[in-house]
Amino acid sequence: MTLMTGELAPGRCSSTTRQAQLGLGQSQRRVALHARPCIRGRSRIARQPVFAGPITADRSASPKASENNTGHKPKTSSNGNAPSARLIGPPVNESVQAILLAGGTSTNALARFRAMPAVKLGSNMQLIDVPISNCIKSGVNKMYVLTQFNSHTLNTHIAANYPPIVFGGPQKRGFVDVLTASQTPKSAKWYKGSADAVRQQLDSILDAFRGMNLPDELLVLSGQAIYKMDYSDLIQTHRQNNADITIATHAVGLGQASFRGCCKVEADSGISLFQEKPSGDDLANLKAVSKNATEQDPFEVSMGIYVFKRDVLVKLLQSDGDEPADHFGHHIIPQALKSSHKVVAHNFDGYWRDISNLRDFFEVNLEMTRPGAPITVFDVEETIVSRGHILPPAMIHKCEIKHSLVGEGSTLRGSSIKGSVIGCNSFVAKGCHIEDTLLMGNDNYSNDRVREHARSQGLSVLGIGENSVIKRAIIDDNVSIGRNVKITNKDSVDEADFTDAGYVIQNGIVVILKGAVIPDGTEI
Repeated sequence: MTLMTGELAPGRCSSTTRQAQLGLGQSQRRVALHARPCIRGRSRIARQPVFAGPITADRSASPKASENNTGHKPKTSSNGNAPSARLIGPPVNESVQAILLAGGTSTNALARFRAMPAVKLGSNMQLIDVPISNCIKSGVNKMYVLTQFNSHTLNTHIAANYPPIVFGGPQKRGFVDVLTASQTPKSAKWYKGSADAVRQQLDSILDAFRGMNLPDELLVLSGQAIYKMDYSDLIQTHRQNNADITIATHAVGLGQASFRGCCKVEADSGISLFQEKPSGDDLANLKAVSKNATEQDPFEVSMGIYVFKRDVLVKLLQSDGDEPADHFGHHIIPQALKSSHKVVAHNFDGYWRDISNLRDFFEVNLEMTRPGAPITVFDVEETIVSRGHILPPAMIHKCEIKHSLVGEGSTLRGSSIKGSVIGCNSFVAKGCHIEDTLLMGNDNYSNDRVREHARSQGLSVLGIGENSVIKRAIIDDNVSIGRNVKITNKDSVDEADFTDAGYVIQNGIVVILKGAVIPDGTEI
């Protein structure tokens, strides 16, 4: 639970009320309550749509396969347009499986110690929670998370927060499985790209060991973007067009277009041209030629979200082309267009932020502290169904706090905090001024007795020392900052590496590295 100053968490209700909203039967309520005991009012039931309809051993042979048999009410589409029609074809929780890509390397300073999707978001979540949350709300309850780089923190978070029982028991067979890069008889190499990661894990993804039907569609997602999307709308577009591949797209300006996969979308939503990270004339030729381009945002780009027909994806991954198909943007999509597969666009005009660098991550977190933010911690947190730790509430003494998030287990004394995110188990001593800053928190809870004992032994104390000033900075996990420290990037440096001193500067933002000790009186 996160405390957002000046605002109550919307949509909070008891477990019984939440179950009633879901329409759970009496036996299901007993199973849910037995499996997930209420601890200090922290019990949550994921608000997962209930999809009706028959389960058949072979959906393709069923006369109902093309009927609108989802059983849920019409709703507003994920891109804010008119309410969408009832979903074509079999229910999403029976026919779609998601693949979350979370294994890539990163130059982001915060990724030195964990995978980027495992970086904390909004005080007590991680970036990976965003696509998982979207999946749960969309009824996609079978997910594979593909990891490779610095994966331990991410693996632990998923195991603690998404236990299988919460996805509806044996009838729905929901799960979030982690598939790590490993040597197999077919491949002894690391993932070489996003598509190669899926290729190497195809046997596991298509293994029917749980007694499930093979999926009709595979939903491929990025693990490091911030947005709210109902994937059932995307799947609806895919099925209505009988597409082989559907790509979620978003209109952007020139500044972002050269870093993304740019599309030319025709009037019928078909994609006729796709170029990954174009430049020069290639980029100029894609300006204002797409169906959903605007004067302000003249380029339509891929969000890194794809729906594939299962057989199409398998064929594209296993085909022998002129070059290895290791990446979806560089290889798979252009190859699909070249071989005349039907590729269509699903335009999404809601909030979307791809976390491609440190500044993106920093600004997204600060946005979440402000009133009227396009996405809040509560949008994501409500589907995190378990916790790996139980902490006391934040303790706040004589502080001035404006537009900030304060994580549980934190202690704040006599300080001014504005527009900042304070992570779990943080400690801020009296006389401090913290503004537009991310404190990632500490791994373990501490209290005054523990801190006094550490001081008596001449040890550093985790947290922020008295009378320190921190502005526009990121303080990573388990950092000790002494008294009278100033972290303000006083020389306006854009890029610098002072790892030996415990910090780096990226995109003009000072990052105090995990486990660093900053002595009393330091000025950065």
